Amino acid sequence: MAPVAGRAQSHVPFEASSVQDALLRDAPALEPLIRRSSGLSQLTKDILEMLRRAPGGGYSTSSAPKGPEVLPGEPEELVALAEQALALEELEDSMQLKWSRDDREAAYHRLVQCGICSAQALLTALNDRVGGKCRLNQLLEEGGCRGLKAEALAWLAEQLEVRVRQCIEVSVEGGQPVLLTAPHNIYLRRDGQPPHMMEEYTTLIAQRMARHLGGTSLSWSRAEQKRSELHWCLARLRCGEAEDFSRFLEPNRDPNYLLNEEVAQNPWFRQMARFADKWRHGKEGHPRPLLHIDVHGCKDPPATPSHLTVGLAAMRHEVEMGRSPLSQSRVETFAAALQNELTAVLNGLELRPRPERLVRVLLPSLSGGQGKERLSGAWPLEERRLTQSQQAMAYAGFTHSCQLELSKALRRALSRDDAATARLGRAVTKAWALSCQGALPSLKSPSASADRDDKEALELVRPRSGGTRKRRSDRRGCPPLRRHQSA
Repeated sequence: MAPVAGRAQSHVPFEASSVQDALLRDAPALEPLIRRSSGLSQLTKDILEMLRRAPGGGYSTSSAPKGPEVLPGEPEELVALAEQALALEELEDSMQLKWSRDDREAAYHRLVQCGICSAQALLTALNDRVGGKCRLNQLLEEGGCRGLKAEALAWLAEQLEVRVRQCIEVSVEGGQPVLLTAPHNIYLRRDGQPPHMMEEYTTLIAQRMARHLGGTSLSWSRAEQKRSELHWCLARLRCGEAEDFSRFLEPNRDPNYLLNEEVAQNPWFRQMARFADKWRHGKEGHPRPLLHIDVHGCKDPPATPSHLTVGLAAMRHEVEMGRSPLSQSRVETFAAALQNELTAVLNGLELRPRPERLVRVLLPSLSGGQGKERLSGAWPLEERRLTQSQQAMAYAGFTHSCQLELSKALRRALSRDDAATARLGRAVTKAWALSCQGALPSLKSPSASADRDDKEALELVRPRSGGTRKRRSDRRGCPPLRRHQSA
């Protein structure tokens, strides 16, 4: 399956009657709001801004750009309208995957007229058969539109299973064995805990790094991000300060806080394992080092001691348990190289406040009953929970995994500076290269602006004879976990 790439620009006019009629049919009281909006995306943005400006909705009274907002309807009505606009926009996005520009507009309006107003409904129509024929093609052809061929139908159904049912966006930017994950780009439920807050800019940073490195990124879909923000605003308006907001959120659970026994069936892990299996062996059949970078957000200093914290606890634990092809010295080399390379990148940025250390690399042991260290990239063994890094190392078979915790100031700076994001990604891969004993693939050529050291770092050497130690197996079977003597 070729994963879904980034979102293309809309070409379907909003003022077309089929689109507006679909919105007005379910929200007639909000007709003025619908008619003055310039498009589906803008309508969602307008509603989000209204909810934020409403008393208690997100902005404080002092920070609201135009003062408190008098809502044109009940918050639930506005959220329902925004979700309908999102569904229509997601349908349009999905149709850009297989319809040509000339055919897409007519097909889009035909489907909306037939009541297919979401990507979920599109998937249902793809899978339905009427008299042995695909219901989607039947509806299109009855409306004078061109149907899709069998192979296109099958491919589109696979794409929608990921995008719609799992709410995941997979962006493939090249064939390099580098996976970036951004699991906290929406508000998430956590078992027995308060909801996990959204970490701004993490998706943008992960996708940009994947593009510069020729790798792949995994995040929650754009539509799911917007739904999450809408429900969070609704929760703020309807809940007191001490109430649990979870009941207002979508049922998405934190993929960075999974129980051991649920990892195997989790959609995020299944995507991670799929790419690891695809990349594991090179053309000559030799095992390849695989790199996982998990992008997170943390508070600015002094609440967090540094602007960037790198967690390597999952890597260290696999080495200590004898399940990694790396030695302890190789992991320490990786840690030292990350410290040096990432500090050099952050030194070139204007970050405030300026702490004593810009970068911290954490390499604690999970064994021996040691206490939990925040932002280390691993949950303690006794909690029987797994971070993305622990899943990547223990079950997917990645050789390297680092959790990057970026301060809000650093995330904001990177969101405005694509070249700095590229340097950050190259710093991680340079450290990766230095730590590897064995073959690494040649990475995507750096941009013309990359300095000489970065270019040299990406020209990675072939293994010497007797290079990498052979791993016991390509990757471990999924839970239950083996019993740890030190747990």
